[in-house]
Amino acid sequence: MNTRNVFKYTGFGLLGIGGLILFTFVVMWLWNWLVPELFNGPQLGYWQTLGLLILSKILFSGIGGHSKSYHRHPSSCTDGYYDHMPKSRWRQRYEEKMKEKEAGAGAQL
Repeated sequence: MNTRNVFKYTGFGLLGIGGLILFTFVVMWLWNWLVPELFNGPQLGYWQTLGLLILSKILFSGIGGHSKSYHRHPSSCTDGYYDHMPKSRWRQRYEEKMKEKEAGAGAQL
């Protein structure tokens, strides 16, 4: 790994940490501005706010990364048409349909 990549990844890491710190302070400021007045709730400190953000993330989206690539996989089609087909055959059908579509679009011009 060269020096430029090390600086790039270090910079992105520091930028991400800085963004998390700033986001936590913004949420803390908004909470302490709105919740005590509107709902008679408690004021939060920095670490309580960060904990609340982490808890919210876990409760609403789970732990770990979720891949969005399953939407593009042929077996995720809802009609089941491609379920029995091997990937190479699916790719061949896809390319044929794209060629037909391009030929049709070319004829309309």
